[in-house]
Amino acid sequence: MAIISGYLLLACTVASAETLVERADIDASRVPTAVEVIAQLYQFDSFQQNAVDRADTSPSSDVMMIAAARADAAGKRDKALAELQRQLGTDVPSQRKGAAMRAHAVDAVDRSDGPAYVRHFYAAQLVEYELTVALIEHYLESPDNEEIRSFAAAQLPILRSELADTRNALSNK
Repeated sequence: MAIISGYLLLACTVASAETLVERADIDASRVPTAVEVIAQLYQFDSFQQNAVDRADTSPSSDVMMIAAARADAAGKRDKALAELQRQLGTDVPSQRKGAAMRAHAVDAVDRSDGPAYVRHFYAAQLVEYELTVALIEHYLESPDNEEIRSFAAAQLPILRSELADTRNALSNK
């Protein structure tokens, strides 16, 4: 029954959301640029860092530990991205409206409603992972920068693994 509930929650989340490309403010008819990949990774990391702030009052220690670990990974990735940007001399545009709204997605559920909050947390995480993985996969089809290609290719297995963990966690809630 828990698996069915997880899938129903996931289906409702996906059905009510815009497509991943719309959420990323990316034109699906073209391969994203290196700058767009960097911007999405920063936005993803911002989401993860905001999620840990919101999870600190969660009734679930599991959510707090996952959020803290992902925020830590996001901070490390941001440092690597900043260094990569410095080396390449690239400038990333400021955070888009959609990304700012997604960064607060976990706030939509009352933390006192433990199981609903936990499911919502993982559902929000799932959308962010799917968006980021899809963007990187699309970029790697025809990358425009070797250093960003290498960085994105190195991040992809990590993000896919965390995506799979998130799907499993949601289906078990």
